[in-house]
Amino acid sequence: MRRLLAGTAAFVAMTGTLLVLPVYADPGPEAVPVETSAEEVPLGSVEEPAAAAEVQEGTTEPVAGVPDTAPALTVTRTGVDEFSLVGVTWAADPAVRDVRAQVRVQDAAGAWGEWTELGVEDAAVGTDATADTAQRAGTAPLWTGPSTGVEVEVVTVSGAAPTDVQLDLIGTPESPADALPGTPDIQDTADAALAMPDVYSRAQWGADETIRTWDPEYAPTIKAATLHHTAGANGYAAEAVPGIIRTMYAYHTQSLRWGDIGYNVIVDRFGRLWEGRYGGLASTVVGAHAGGFNTGTFGVSMIGNYDVVDTTQPMVDAVAAIIAWKFSLYNVNPSGTVQLTSGGSTSRYPAGTRVTLPTIFGHRDTGSTACPGRYGYAKLPEIRSKVAAQVGSALPLVSQRYSSDAAARQLLGAQTTAPTRTPNGQGAFAHYANGSIYASGATGARILRGPIRDKWASLGWENGSLGYPTTDTTATPDGRGLYQHFQNGSIYWSQATGAHTIGGAIRDRWGSLGWENGSLGYPASDWTTTPNGRAQFVHFQNGSIYWSQATGARVLSGQVFEGWARTGFENSPLGMPTTDVTATPDGAGRFAHFQNGSVYWSQRTGAHSIGGPIRDRWAAAGWEAGAMGYPTSDWTTTPNGAAQYVHFQNGSVYWSQAGGARWLTGGVYAAWAASGWETSALGMPVSDTAGTPDGGAVYAHFQRGSVYATTEHGTSVLSTAVAAAWGRTGWENGPLGYPTAPPAGTAAAQQAGATVQRFEGGVVYATSATGAHAVSAAFGAAVDAAGGPAVLGYPTTDVATTPDGRGTYQHFQNGSVYATAATGARVLRGAVYDLWARSGWENGVLGYPTVSTAATPDGQGLYAHFQGGSVYWTRPTGAHLLRGDIYTAWAAQGWEQGTLRYPTTDVTTTPDRKGSYAYFQGGAVYSSAVGGTRVLRGAVLDAWARTGWEQGRLGWPTSDTVAQPGGGTRTTFEHGTVTVSASGAATVTVR
Repeated sequence: MRRLLAGTAAFVAMTGTLLVLPVYADPGPEAVPVETSAEEVPLGSVEEPAAAAEVQEGTTEPVAGVPDTAPALTVTRTGVDEFSLVGVTWAADPAVRDVRAQVRVQDAAGAWGEWTELGVEDAAVGTDATADTAQRAGTAPLWTGPSTGVEVEVVTVSGAAPTDVQLDLIGTPESPADALPGTPDIQDTADAALAMPDVYSRAQWGADETIRTWDPEYAPTIKAATLHHTAGANGYAAEAVPGIIRTMYAYHTQSLRWGDIGYNVIVDRFGRLWEGRYGGLASTVVGAHAGGFNTGTFGVSMIGNYDVVDTTQPMVDAVAAIIAWKFSLYNVNPSGTVQLTSGGSTSRYPAGTRVTLPTIFGHRDTGSTACPGRYGYAKLPEIRSKVAAQVGSALPLVSQRYSSDAAARQLLGAQTTAPTRTPNGQGAFAHYANGSIYASGATGARILRGPIRDKWASLGWENGSLGYPTTDTTATPDGRGLYQHFQNGSIYWSQATGAHTIGGAIRDRWGSLGWENGSLGYPASDWTTTPNGRAQFVHFQNGSIYWSQATGARVLSGQVFEGWARTGFENSPLGMPTTDVTATPDGAGRFAHFQNGSVYWSQRTGAHSIGGPIRDRWAAAGWEAGAMGYPTSDWTTTPNGAAQYVHFQNGSVYWSQAGGARWLTGGVYAAWAASGWETSALGMPVSDTAGTPDGGAVYAHFQRGSVYATTEHGTSVLSTAVAAAWGRTGWENGPLGYPTAPPAGTAAAQQAGATVQRFEGGVVYATSATGAHAVSAAFGAAVDAAGGPAVLGYPTTDVATTPDGRGTYQHFQNGSVYATAATGARVLRGAVYDLWARSGWENGVLGYPTVSTAATPDGQGLYAHFQGGSVYWTRPTGAHLLRGDIYTAWAAQGWEQGTLRYPTTDVTTTPDRKGSYAYFQGGAVYSSAVGGTRVLRGAVLDAWARTGWEQGRLGWPTSDTVAQPGGGTRTTFEHGTVTVSASGAATVTVR
């Protein structure tokens, strides 16, 4: 007895599934490979016929859908070498859709037969082909019996006309083994779940394996069976069958270039089964029998044309027997339906189309063909019924197991129920004193007992999610439990955990860890689908395994698992685990990564979730080995919903859409927290806590401000405006230095809504009306001396350089500060400031101020001294500019407290441009090169004025007013005098 393992071994290696292999009986008459002969007769095309071919009008016999005048490509050959099969092939082209060929043949006696119409063979293997040369399209083959002449007519019904048309004549010599094939080589094994019908092997029909160019390909499983007919002759003798199969094999393999025969099994009218496609009958080898639907289907073809005659009963019985055996291997329901996806090719359905079909269907259900003929198609209900009956006949397996297995009898005890078919019709069972036996064609007869059986029963027996048992109830290797495998999972039991289901990728993962002897121990929960339907899990004594399609099966345990559980398991923001629980590199903690984050644990910090940009920021800093250390809080959304945060051993990371993920530490973080966290005036951080370039402080910027902390001055919270003003001065490297105190201000400043931030070298004032501006220490001293913001108001500009480049200035709401190295910082305000501005600022005659605007000693006015003079102001007189000799003479008179009092005009040039003057409340001062600087007042000034001033008869005064003996005064002018008597009468004397 020999075993044919080729193909099946490859299938087992690919799928990891061990199938029961058929055993081959002792050989009958020796069969040897038989070489076939082939003659190719070129026809060309209608457009370019070959030399031996012709194009005629119409066909000899009418073809449905083809006009009588349609061009037909034809050739006639007589006296050729004997052949037994004929077919027509052409260059494969998707545009060639519907071609018909009419064939008649001549026997050795010279008699011509009837015309036979051949349709297109639509069972192309498509992408399943592995032949070295491109496949050809063609008609179905026609078995003719021995023939020596042929005539063919090829016509196009619709679509494009074929090209490179070729007539293929295939012959085969008879083999001594054809008439006496003996006992079928392929027979059932004693261990098979359902008896396999005998099948004649490829060797027994004389397959020449040297012409096979196709290496077997395997589908993941078998889902359905497809019924065909070969559409050839019907009255063939039994001894002709091997030759029919050989010529069909040659046509499929060489003419159509499929690389092998298309069908998995061929059935003759005598009910004999013949092995078809190479690769193993028990396997899922992909055939070439139903274009677009070859993968996952089992192709059975009946030799003959069952569109013209009825099938034989032995043939129908054989078809049912082989399909029943095949379905028992793959647990296919013969009465059910299946959804198959078209692969395109020559299918009637476009590629990708999902088609619902009976699990046993005819070729015409998927292809544009009459196959398996009207009589063959009508037998499908009978075939389905017979297959269902055979697949469901697992009753003998139960009895056989109990009667043949002494250990089983001793273990189970006496039978309490007779073997009975299961409700789903696919298996059988019997109950015993200490357990049960359940059997199916796919799984064999298996013993169930104790808590394992009870658990399986609670799930719905064989109709539950686990299906039928595939092993007996068995003790675990550690002796502390029991287990049993089923079609779709397992049940494990121990005294400590009870009985629980486990399966799929979770069982595989648990198995890779050592099953119950691994770190997880026994299952402590059933194999369960998560409430959202997207994942599965099993809890164990020492952990859990969670699985999803996207993440695979991952092991979680301990505090890391509990941390994930607190966030909502698979519904949490973290999602499903993507790694197992793993020790951190420093050995101090454990972690697991998830789809959207991680959970980290250490003894000091506990287990905490972390994810999103916060985890990315932490990772960039070196994970737990970085400066932040381990997380000490979960990944949390702030109460206002606008941000997220995680606290760490050495700080916190806050994230917002606007600010990104930022690390805050120490005093900076404490100050932000004290101000109200994310709801404070500062808003969210937009930078990490960092050290200043000079190393003197740490800081962080926020949406609406900054926090700076120094050892010397503590922590200061700066608004955006204050920080910006400080930044414009050069930050800590500028004249202001570091902030020295929290924002403060007087009651008046607070009432005005002003922020006052003091620095080492100045202060920054900020109001909604003026903005924020820094005031240096020197400017601040001048401002304070002038009465501070209560007098000058708040700065409206930063400090700037004057146009001449020699000074700096800053404007305030009520004045300005101007400074040079020579004059210091001086405050100007009010009318004094306005007059100075009108005079040309620092570029005017006055130059820079040397004294700030101040109140006069009498409290009646304001004044300021400048490099080139002074400005005095009172409400009655206004502001006036005094300078030079006139200013000196006024000062000599006692300033505003002298007899002249306050100026009422500026120092002004006289009309003759020979001098200048200024008037005061008590007189005037005139100055010229002619008479010097003279103070005139009262009757003297009035009398001189009446003469025409300096342009009159008297000209310029040349002396001061001098008291006269006996009373009165005398004032000398260029051309005379003015004498005023004691009574006040003025006399003008002109020389």
